[in-house]
Amino acid sequence: MSKSLPPIFINLIYVFAIGLNIVLLRYFSLRVDALNNNGVRFCVGALALLIWVWLKYRHDFTHFRRQPLLLVYAFCVGLLMCVNMYFWLEGAALTNAVTASISSVLGMPFGILVAGIFFQDERQKLKQKTFWIGCALTLCGALGFVLYGKTMAVGDHFLLGAFFLLLSIFIRNLQNVIVKLVNKKLSVFSLSFITSLTTGITSLALSQQTGKLAELSQISLFLLVGLMLIGIYAIGVGMVLTFDIIQKQGLVTYQILELIIPISTALIAYILLCEQIAFSQLMFAVMVIIGASLALNLFPHFHLRKKND
Repeated sequence: MSKSLPPIFINLIYVFAIGLNIVLLRYFSLRVDALNNNGVRFCVGALALLIWVWLKYRHDFTHFRRQPLLLVYAFCVGLLMCVNMYFWLEGAALTNAVTASISSVLGMPFGILVAGIFFQDERQKLKQKTFWIGCALTLCGALGFVLYGKTMAVGDHFLLGAFFLLLSIFIRNLQNVIVKLVNKKLSVFSLSFITSLTTGITSLALSQQTGKLAELSQISLFLLVGLMLIGIYAIGVGMVLTFDIIQKQGLVTYQILELIIPISTALIAYILLCEQIAFSQLMFAVMVIIGASLALNLFPHFHLRKKND
């Protein structure tokens, strides 16, 4: 992909494609129950992944037979994904698209903190002062963003939605720990296939138990088809394009692009959903971006200056 297009163009596509994905998920979260939403999207995404895995990574199925523990890990990731996406969609429905996108930024330094508990290489990052300074800035910025959003006409359940988004961050980082455990033992596509299938089936089963599955028959065909297409779109943007950037340009570039996504999300949400974002909220969003950048060591000159001193 990146052989035919310059990296800057690929990066711009990624930033706005992810921003659009968040806005679309926010749109459907307002119209389709979270369990039905997850069930349809992940089942369709799993079908698309199955075709790709069968063509390119068919040998991974033998790994599942030889090492059943890998299948257990994949199922665990799927169950965590189910809960994670349920809280994320509920949080997105109760807040707005930018709050949902900035929650991902907040989760980046927190993800390093969780990973540091389980992995020695990640634990080294916790010894840097800039990590803790960045975490403090990120938390203060996110808190200011949420509290200022409470004073705006964004709904009476804004704080509850923000709490759901924070829960999704915690759960997502637990599943990331499991993903890293099987990182070198299984292709990410095969893991994603099992994860998507587990998440989709579990969501539909829970929807059946709560009596909400019948609501799928009441939504319009246009909305249902749109939800299915979003499932495939999320796989393409969230996996294929993401992996291309990580492999060709590196993790640092990918992390920097992640920090820009709230800005693209705000622009797209303003255009498509008419969501009002106050200037003060944007300032808090900038604080979160700067804090996450420091926590992730995206400003290496601070460490170089420290060594020179």
